[in-house]
Amino acid sequence: MKYFVVENKEQQRNEFLYDIVDFLWDNGNEVHISSNYSNADCRHLIQSCDCIVLLKYQETCLDKAREAFQNDLALEKSILKKTFLFFIENGIYSNIIPFPYKLFDLRQLNKNELSRFFCWCKKLNSFNLRR
Repeated sequence: MKYFVVENKEQQRNEFLYDIVDFLWDNGNEVHISSNYSNADCRHLIQSCDCIVLLKYQETCLDKAREAFQNDLALEKSILKKTFLFFIENGIYSNIIPFPYKLFDLRQLNKNELSRFFCWCKKLNSFNLRR
């Protein structure tokens, strides 16, 4: 799969970003980080990506985070139909099913909880392209 990971404007929010990127990459996925591209390149990449990963994007709910992300990059409304993974303080959410759904419960967004999530994903063979 092809992931587009959105780097936050607030540097302290990116503390766990590379842990997530490393996990996705190590499991055989193609990963792009927003800070490596211009806005025009980001718009082009997003169209070809399978999933967009947001990490505590403006401390809000998934719908508002998607809209803020869309507005920041001046993306077309079709971006809202993309699959999103949203990492926030209390859990990991996705819009894989019709409404934002909590995939995994976190006590707090930290390295230990991310490790617990990654172990859970490995047990379920999630995000793993190497079969």
